[in-house]
Amino acid sequence: MSTSFPNGTLLAVSTAFSAAKVLSAVSNANPAVATSAGHGLTDGAIGVLTSGWPDATDRVFRVDDAATDAFDLEGLDSSGTSRYPAGQGIGSFAPVSAWVTLSQVREMTKSGGEQQFFTWQYLEDRSGTQKQRPTFKNAKVINVTLDYDPALAWYAALDAADAAKSAVVLRATLPNGAVIYYSVYPSFDADPSLTMNENMTNSATFSLLSRLTRYDS
Repeated sequence: MSTSFPNGTLLAVSTAFSAAKVLSAVSNANPAVATSAGHGLTDGAIGVLTSGWPDATDRVFRVDDAATDAFDLEGLDSSGTSRYPAGQGIGSFAPVSAWVTLSQVREMTKSGGEQQFFTWQYLEDRSGTQKQRPTFKNAKVINVTLDYDPALAWYAALDAADAAKSAVVLRATLPNGAVIYYSVYPSFDADPSLTMNENMTNSATFSLLSRLTRYDS
């Protein structure tokens, strides 16, 4: 049994991407191997995958075992061809080229993700017992409250991201060294709260596009 607090977690948001690398093939393997001629990426690079595989597209992955024309998508197990049909994973990989750290974070909360169900019963079932099966899950949202300070780098960066309306990467580095990446749409309220006897704050909202990706270190 283990327990842990998030105290000490460092948040950061991507502020720029390098030119996307065209992927001419993505293998069915664990981890998946992406073929990209002269990609120039090095181990540890973080980027967003765009793929013909719905379960992999818009997810954040780390580059590993980089060679001249190929690299591993660390954390992507595409060995199951029913979920990842052979030959259909091609697309692109957009590497993050710059980050801004979020400081003075007062609170980080998550909402959404609740499982929804289809419920039914059969006319001939005299017990009247209902059955149900899962359908979709509600959209997930991460809300971050930060103490207002327009002189800090994140204030201008989040304001610009809100105006751009483009997807970014949210990174959470946990106290134990593990790192979680989210592909998100950002929204930022540049107006500070004005509650008497309380620190003025700003709120940032990050709407998840895909499943998170976690690395132990």
